[in-house]
Amino acid sequence: MEAALASAQEKETVSPETGERRCLISGKTLPKDDLIRFVIDPNGNVVPDLAQKLPGRGLWVKADSSAITEAAKKGLFAKAAKTSAKAAPNLAEQVISLLRARCLSLIGLAKSAGATVLGETQVAEALRTQKLALLLLADDASSEPGHLNNVPVCRLFARGELGAALGYAQIVYAGIKPHGLTSRLKTDLQRLRNLLETTTLAIQGNG
Repeated sequence: MEAALASAQEKETVSPETGERRCLISGKTLPKDDLIRFVIDPNGNVVPDLAQKLPGRGLWVKADSSAITEAAKKGLFAKAAKTSAKAAPNLAEQVISLLRARCLSLIGLAKSAGATVLGETQVAEALRTQKLALLLLADDASSEPGHLNNVPVCRLFARGELGAALGYAQIVYAGIKPHGLTSRLKTDLQRLRNLLETTTLAIQGNG
């Protein structure tokens, strides 16, 4: 752990060309899309920087709830930054909540950009004609449309959450077309999935 921490302290940027950073916990160099960036605000609080744009030195941790919790518990953010820093005990839960809201916001932006297809019949036809890059299903959707053609499927949100993001009371089936927003949404959904899965595993391990 000390060796990994020492390596993480050296510098934030490991390989700008490939967009990789070093994880504070493992010391491994990983793509930025697999990590969560944190910064220390003027009040000394550790805050998530999901858009990876806030000023200050970035402190990167794998998108893993247990890793984020460990970093907060052991004071690794302060050690890596070589300054005082306060990390909330529920920092992982904060990240999940913020990332969930960010994903829903991106879904709403995709609708505003004309990049969504809504409704089971319409989604099925768009899949058949290979017009979709991502399929969103409510977590209680009873079935998936056919002709997925390797289109990734997300079931992370309730129908009410999808509906609110898309301007309706509820949505069960929503397709996202290829668009500039789609790649970012897919990346953030994968990070959210990883965080939720590791949270579930931690709960099961404690059960």
